[in-house]
Amino acid sequence: MRLDYLHLVSDFDGYTIKLPFLLIPSNPNIKLQTRGYQLVLDSGADTTALTRQFLKRNGYGRYQKTGAIKNTATGEVELLSCEINGLTITKQFKFGQMKVDVLENWKSHNVVGVIGMDILSQMTFILSHEYKQFMLTNQKIPNLKVLFLQNNTF
Repeated sequence: MRLDYLHLVSDFDGYTIKLPFLLIPSNPNIKLQTRGYQLVLDSGADTTALTRQFLKRNGYGRYQKTGAIKNTATGEVELLSCEINGLTITKQFKFGQMKVDVLENWKSHNVVGVIGMDILSQMTFILSHEYKQFMLTNQKIPNLKVLFLQNNTF
């Protein structure tokens, strides 16, 4: 199977997948922050989420109550949401205007949020712990269906 068209993220440490990204600021007068910020891939999160501090630095200050209770690693919470102008993951995958959750009391300085299934469900990703490789693409992988069907012994 040819996988040469997949984007490969090589800094996978075997535990956490951190992807570089750029957030489009709330207005064009705010300088795009390109300083090594990352998001953690979280297939357990329904929605992509960014920290309140990072959103504020990029001019986002309007947050709405969603009324939805979400299960998080720290228990059930009602997160605020924020409409953003868009973001780009790994300088390659662009997502336009979207709603993100607002994270409070986040401790990391460079990792400023999570990529949830709202984005991941639009992509294909393959993870190998054996080779410590993570591949991500928004392209179709024709042989993937055949691979899964051949090995479906459940």
